[in-house]
Amino acid sequence: MAVSLLRHHLAGLRAAGWEVHVACPDGPYVGRLKASGFHVHRVDLSRTFSPLKHLRPLVQLAKLLSREKFDIVNTHAPAAGLVGRPAAWITGARHVVHSVHGFLFHENMPGAIRIAHQALEWMLGRITDHLTFVSDEDRRLADRLGLGRSGARHVTLYNGVDPSEFQPRAHRQAETTAVRQELDIDGSQPVVGITARIVREKGFPEFLHMARELSRGHRPIFLVLGESLASDRDNYGPVFRREVELAGLSRQFRFMGHTDEVARYLPVMDVFVLPSYREGFPISILEAMSAGLPVVATNIRGCRESVVHGETGLLVPPRDATAFAAAVEALLDDPDRARAMGRAGRARVEGHFNHRIVARTYVDFLSALLESSGQSAASRARKAV
Repeated sequence: MAVSLLRHHLAGLRAAGWEVHVACPDGPYVGRLKASGFHVHRVDLSRTFSPLKHLRPLVQLAKLLSREKFDIVNTHAPAAGLVGRPAAWITGARHVVHSVHGFLFHENMPGAIRIAHQALEWMLGRITDHLTFVSDEDRRLADRLGLGRSGARHVTLYNGVDPSEFQPRAHRQAETTAVRQELDIDGSQPVVGITARIVREKGFPEFLHMARELSRGHRPIFLVLGESLASDRDNYGPVFRREVELAGLSRQFRFMGHTDEVARYLPVMDVFVLPSYREGFPISILEAMSAGLPVVATNIRGCRESVVHGETGLLVPPRDATAFAAAVEALLDDPDRARAMGRAGRARVEGHFNHRIVARTYVDFLSALLESSGQSAASRARKAV
């Protein structure tokens, strides 16, 4: 997450004179963070509901926070918030900020489970000074449910992307032609793509249904950027690959795994899809829109805040495989409409979700927290993510 979602935020802090520390699990991006000048601390966080699995990272974080005496502790996403906020509370951190990248609960889950998740968020909110949200709909929901402390600042700080990095096909025509040849994609074949971890909640069962339906007519190529993580609960990646093989679609799928070359692959696509059941504010959609792609996504929090239905893409009900397949087919049947949506999406990113705007807003928010407590933002300040 520190690289995929927060790199512009972290770079903005460092440019403003902050000392930035990142606490995260070991992984392939740690070297990049260190090379970029950030202080990296290994913490064995994992995506799990097992309380025992959270004890070790809780102790690790508590020791780190006690030793370093950070001015601001900012946790991101559910697992880090579940462990980091108690650790910050135990060690008496000055400012505890939790950034909500989508709540685990949503309107399409069983009521008892949703209430349990809401209760947990309410309890954690009692030990959190401020909440930030990548989705304004999530912010309004938190206010309605009383998930934060009385008097806390709840602000929406959107995700953002660099439009110069994610460019439309017209700006990368020669490279796109080379990539299509590299992937053995015929020049006339349409490409439907997704950037996501291969887990059920990203809507991969519906993606497979869509692939079956479209293969009867258009026979597109399906480009998958992403893979399951060892920390994912359902380990759906191998299952999905077997299902693709059993459906006789192996020759139409291109699995690229985890890749740093998303900007290189997006212009190959004709339609970008994200049939998720739950999202915060998906940066993958912003990257796709920046690359001039029409988007078919589910009508859920985050997605409906980034995609303007009928203008930059189409929204369909979650878990509705038939509606999802029909929406993708409609765009493949009308390439002029699809290209117009792609142009509108690019303009929306440039105007609202440019990384420079987003990073500046984030830095201003944290600086205001220090100034409100009588500490100048120009002083030696630290932040743990």
